Amino acid sequence: MTAGRSKKKCGFCTEQVAYIDYKNIRLLRRFMSQYGRIVPRYYSGICLKHQKRLANAIKLAREMALLPYVR
Repeated sequence: MTAGRSKKKCGFCTEQVAYIDYKNIRLLRRFMSQYGRIVPRYYSGICLKHQKRLANAIKLAREMALLPYVR
């Protein structure tokens, strides 16, 4: 058992988000490191389904030149 730690809940699941918009740059930047890399699940606390959707949204925003590839 872990000592007093509770498991993180997926923020997208609790808010029942159906679609992660690639144009919402403020949301996408929260899940990127300072060097422009996508933050892994164990840091962000997002479930696998939303992590994959978030990664696709970040990659699409990079392709559309809304986000940089590197900083």
